[in-house]
Amino acid sequence: MRLALPLRPEVLSALPLELRLEAERLEGTFRHENPVLGPLDLPFAARLEGERVRPIPLPPPSLEVEGWLRPWGLELEVRLRLPPGRTWGERAFARILEALFAKALEESLPAGARPPL
Repeated sequence: MRLALPLRPEVLSALPLELRLEAERLEGTFRHENPVLGPLDLPFAARLEGERVRPIPLPPPSLEVEGWLRPWGLELEVRLRLPPGRTWGERAFARILEALFAKALEESLPAGARPPL
């Protein structure tokens, strides 16, 4: 899911998100209320290389974020990382979880954030 996230306090405080920037490392946790699995804390980490945000892989379940640091905020591609499905049922369940996550992320964006790109 692509999204544009302004780095303004009123926008960030409305998201179920903890965000930390230490040196050139961006990390945080997205709190997701999943209707199937219950509450989930999905960690993410990325490295800042100039204006580029590059993902640092974390073990699943987690988020993978990459994109650009813009003058107005962050432009990110966010992907849910899940363990690989071995059967067609596990793979189908993973797609359901990805859709639920995308919907929850979209619904959590406050009015000050632009909708997904």
